[in-house]
Amino acid sequence: MACVGRAAVQSLLPLTLMYAIDCHGTQQDAPLAPAAKRPATVASEWIGARETPPTAEARVPTAHKGTWVLHIGDSFVDASFQQNLRPYFLAAGAKYFSSAATAAFTTQWASDRDLDGWLARRPSLVIVTLGANEVDVPFPLARAGAIAGISRKIAAAGASCVWTTPPLWKGDDKGILQVIHDYCAPCLFFDSDAVMGRLETTERRPDRIHPNELGGARWARAFWTWLAAHRDGTAGPWRLVPYERRG
Repeated sequence: MACVGRAAVQSLLPLTLMYAIDCHGTQQDAPLAPAAKRPATVASEWIGARETPPTAEARVPTAHKGTWVLHIGDSFVDASFQQNLRPYFLAAGAKYFSSAATAAFTTQWASDRDLDGWLARRPSLVIVTLGANEVDVPFPLARAGAIAGISRKIAAAGASCVWTTPPLWKGDDKGILQVIHDYCAPCLFFDSDAVMGRLETTERRPDRIHPNELGGARWARAFWTWLAAHRDGTAGPWRLVPYERRG
């Protein structure tokens, strides 16, 4: 497997900034929504097509004052992805914070206490970008518990969630993307390659793995368009319509 860097958590979310966010308490377990609005618990509950196309307004989402977005993951977060996503969220009126750990695994984030602290401050939306360092693990199903654990933590905090897969830099992975797909609910699943197509060589850094500015900009634009199409503006600033399918 190609090395994606040494593990070194580099939080871009200073504690002083976090305390400035309008918090909604520290209770971890949010009340369940009514059955019709309850998030999916397994992938089969959100595979499918949207019944009605998104409105034009959904293409230019705006957020209520005080909402904020948390973006966590591995080195792909900082590979011109969060840098290009940030302006979209700021223009929509939401604060945006990211935290990336190079060479991070799903198992690391599943037990990360800092993540617990951030979720206690009630983000409206959490974006998870993980899986790059696990594309070659021989038994990817062993990561199912960690993937499900991260997603359950986010759901318990009352946040919407999207799990974004890394743009693959070689053939296919050994199954981790399918495991993420199957176990990340109630997070929705954003298959980067399926939505935007594979990145070209000119869209990657010299390591031939991470996106460069061109690739990161295209990745962020594809994600933002997808996110806008999945928003349910009647249920809250970042509530999402639960549908998506791998490929």
